[in-house]
Amino acid sequence: MKPPKQHSPPPLPSPPPPPMDESPLSPLRSDQPDRTKPSTASLEKYYSPLASPLPGSPTAATSHVINLGRVVAARGGERGVVEEMVVRRERKEERVRSVGVVIRVCEVVLCLISFSVLAADRTQGWSGDSFDRYKEYRFCLSINVIGVVYAGFQALDQAYHLASGKHLVMHHLRHHFDFVIDQVLAYLLISASSAAATRVVDWELNWGKDAFTEKASASVSMSFLAFIAFAISSLISGYNICNREFA
Repeated sequence: MKPPKQHSPPPLPSPPPPPMDESPLSPLRSDQPDRTKPSTASLEKYYSPLASPLPGSPTAATSHVINLGRVVAARGGERGVVEEMVVRRERKEERVRSVGVVIRVCEVVLCLISFSVLAADRTQGWSGDSFDRYKEYRFCLSINVIGVVYAGFQALDQAYHLASGKHLVMHHLRHHFDFVIDQVLAYLLISASSAAATRVVDWELNWGKDAFTEKASASVSMSFLAFIAFAISSLISGYNICNREFA
């Protein structure tokens, strides 16, 4: 009788190969052939220069200080630019106010000369004449008197503002009032001067030149110059309306 056959146990399955990213020899994990040894070569090699320094590296603290210094410098530079702009604007406004005072003084002088010469325009004798006989001359005289009073008050107010920083009359519509009155007086002056000049030309064409027409011509010339001064003042008044917080 044959003895029974002894069956050998089935072979054990072979273990699966390790994943590629877990291999100690994987080139994607390290430049060293053995992963069991610590390595920083891969981090140093593949580290992006655009990122911040590695924590704990000797350049991390230095880079942080440099970046902080750049931020402070940038903010300080912006503050310096703003301060410079404010100083420039204040200087510009100061120049505008100074020019305004000079123009007002010129208006006073020109209107005063104009109406003074015209008021003295009288001739004696049988052919004597006087300005008050002609409505054109009276109109020109009246507007120049108004111009002297208004420009004199404005010159005083602006000079006081330059000295003390305050106005004689404080009102939120003051700049609008100045602009409107400057415009009105400028148009009235050019109208009165044109009317008086027309009367002078008509007199000279009919009777020729004499002392009466020469004084009238001088008065009209000063009135035209006063119109130019008031036109400049109206431009300054319009500028002050647009920048009334600085005026």
